[in-house]
Amino acid sequence: MSELLFKTPTPYPVIIENDLSRAQTFFAQVLKAAKRVAIVTDERVFSLYGNLPDSFLTGFSTFYFVIDSGEGGKSIDNYIKILTFLSDNGFCRDDAVIGFGGGVVGDISAFAASTYMRGIKYAALPTTILSMVDSSVGGKTAVDLQGVKNLVGTFYSPCGVYINAAFANTLPAREVDSGWGELIKYAFLSGDYTAREFSQKVFDADLVFWALSIKKNFVETDYFDKGERKKLNLGHTFAHAIESLSGFTVSHGAAVVKGIFKSLSFAVKHAGLNEKFYNSALALLTCKGHDITCPYSDNDLAPLICADKKSCGEDIDFITFNDVGKVVAIKTALNTLFD
Repeated sequence: MSELLFKTPTPYPVIIENDLSRAQTFFAQVLKAAKRVAIVTDERVFSLYGNLPDSFLTGFSTFYFVIDSGEGGKSIDNYIKILTFLSDNGFCRDDAVIGFGGGVVGDISAFAASTYMRGIKYAALPTTILSMVDSSVGGKTAVDLQGVKNLVGTFYSPCGVYINAAFANTLPAREVDSGWGELIKYAFLSGDYTAREFSQKVFDADLVFWALSIKKNFVETDYFDKGERKKLNLGHTFAHAIESLSGFTVSHGAAVVKGIFKSLSFAVKHAGLNEKFYNSALALLTCKGHDITCPYSDNDLAPLICADKKSCGEDIDFITFNDVGKVVAIKTALNTLFD
């Protein structure tokens, strides 16, 4: 078992295990005075695990709200339905919401918790690699609007995050591939691994701890994403556009890898990225079998990138590499991304 304390404006613990042995004690501590707990999950997770949380949420009255699986579940309509569900079941400010699922479930359930009665307790029980190593921590909540990913959201810290790495054992190949795409991003941010070393890594609690330790430093330094934390968006400017254009048939992590390749190409043209780093970066990007090519033209991508929340007028905070391969944030004219 490993534990991290995220020292954000509202600090919270993150427990990382390979089982659920401490779940009952953990949720009793972080949920405290709550009497009712709404478990928001999706169809796939519910079909696999059903009311598993009841086994460790003893002493609480539990209520389950199940959304569609996939990015389509992260809609304004579902957000309103969750708020209505909480109201209809008498939830008050001492009660709590748990997001039991992947990134979509975590984003929408945390957003609902952050706005219901101006904020009730929220805890995360992530089930995908991507949500374990990234989206369940950091305090970002969101829903999609008009085809633009994460356009509406808040910063709202959970009261706790419980990670059981063994949930990854039931993931389909697409979700495993997506999770490794996000882990590759952390390999670039940390500089800890070569392609050969990273290709031999297996997913477990230790790898989760490594990734979250990196993210922890960015989140604690820049909780509201105004400066250093922007580097966590490496690959994401293009990734979100690619996901949207694909109707979310391209997974987030797979799109991030494609987006990092776009960042590398940008750095070659505009930052004089050296050839040695470029070649080693390509090897790292593909070491887990990801396809780095983008199926969409610049004309297709441009409108969605212009609508991205990181853009401002004709500029965007673009995360790329400098000449020696260090990850940097550069204020860039939008048209420069496509020249």
